[in-house]
Amino acid sequence: AFRRFIQEERVYFALMVFIAECCATPLIISKVPYTEIDWKAYMEEVEGVEQGEYDYSKLRGGTGPLVYPAGFVWIFMLLKWLTDGGTNLHRAQMIFAAIYLGTQAMVLALYVRVKEVPAWGLLLLLLSKRIHSLYVLRLFNDCVAMFFAYAAVLLFTQRRWSLGCILYSVGVSVKMNVLLFAPSLLYILLA
Repeated sequence: AFRRFIQEERVYFALMVFIAECCATPLIISKVPYTEIDWKAYMEEVEGVEQGEYDYSKLRGGTGPLVYPAGFVWIFMLLKWLTDGGTNLHRAQMIFAAIYLGTQAMVLALYVRVKEVPAWGLLLLLLSKRIHSLYVLRLFNDCVAMFFAYAAVLLFTQRRWSLGCILYSVGVSVKMNVLLFAPSLLYILLA
């Protein structure tokens, strides 16, 4: 059954793209310098909560006040802990590489499932300089939010509505841009 499954052209291309991503991502981390944009500010923003402050008006980082929902705070507190107070950038990049590869696996699964994009079109995911930059060179919180958003969409395609809605909510709790999915989700849930 597995052999027949991977012989389908789209699945084969998706597997090849994913394997290429697994090779390219660590190479990018080792060869392209990290660019500090928000990581340090994220660590400063969650520090206030670590010290017991829960009043959002008093939580801030180097870029200004904390504007992200509570899911961001808890997930980035965990990331801060896993990265030695946010100082171990290589470990942070490797964690974001895992988030990236998980996201790419879900996006590839969606493309295979939908069957609207030609198989060669899956290669475009691999060639995106911008997406690699967002995930492993800049460590943006959008990446964590979109991981949960794509997980939700994949579950919705399998009609697993409750778990999909939970993961969608986690995505929104990290960054509110995931709310842009809400009108379509509402339409599907009411249909």
